[in-house]
Amino acid sequence: MTKYVDLDAGTVPGSERRSEFGGLARLARGGLVSLADAQRAWQTSANTAAARLTRYHRRGWLRRVRRGLYLVLPLEAEPRGAVTVEDPWILARELFAPCYIGGWSAAEHWQLTEQMFRSVFVVSSANVRGRESRLLGVEFRVARTAESRVARADSVWRGREKVLVSGRELTLADALASPAWIGGVRHLADVLAVYHDSSHWQPKKLVERLSENGSGAAFKRLGWLAEQLFPDERELIAACIEHRTAGLVAVDPAVKAPGHISKRWGLRVNVEIKMGGSRE
Repeated sequence: MTKYVDLDAGTVPGSERRSEFGGLARLARGGLVSLADAQRAWQTSANTAAARLTRYHRRGWLRRVRRGLYLVLPLEAEPRGAVTVEDPWILARELFAPCYIGGWSAAEHWQLTEQMFRSVFVVSSANVRGRESRLLGVEFRVARTAESRVARADSVWRGREKVLVSGRELTLADALASPAWIGGVRHLADVLAVYHDSSHWQPKKLVERLSENGSGAAFKRLGWLAEQLFPDERELIAACIEHRTAGLVAVDPAVKAPGHISKRWGLRVNVEIKMGGSRE
């Protein structure tokens, strides 16, 4: 059994408190520390670590983000002033794990779009309450998914920390299944066109990612978009035809216009896309 030394942070000298706090701060990831970090740094029980974290929070050395998660404040920070996190992606990882950065945020990361979005898009398999949240001045848009989908994301370095982000093909596969994840089909068409014209274009890999997601609607949207934007990609279009499913879906579920029916793709075409990526 582990033996804990239970020191009250309010009874030890200031120099020892600073040393104790420094041991915790060295474990910070993007400025963030957790209850588990405090237990590990101080070799103490969860209750004692939680009590000490609360004291440091009251002293203005920490800012509580949520239960069990704190931000280490710079020495010059005002205790009650506005603070920001070093990297919103690391904050997302700590808040919504298991998760990956996806949707429009991943598209921005891979330089598939120049459009700027105010919120960070997170895809999580955790039991997250609500689709939108704001913490430490950062807006998050959260979508739920299966944990197996999180496992297919790529790992990228953010400073000294690794964060999961959907690769180019997974980003597009997600958006083709759920256009709202990338801001709608009109923006999706632009992103798809940029991807197609880049040196990273891998249609077979894109088809693989769509197959893994198991969305027949995504294949319908991709096939229809491909015919509008790059009709010479015959193998890709043929693969989309092969993976079509029965039923009728909207090109963009968020658009209320009725549009017309494409029997070839089983789509209600409620958004118009012109050759070359221009849109109506």
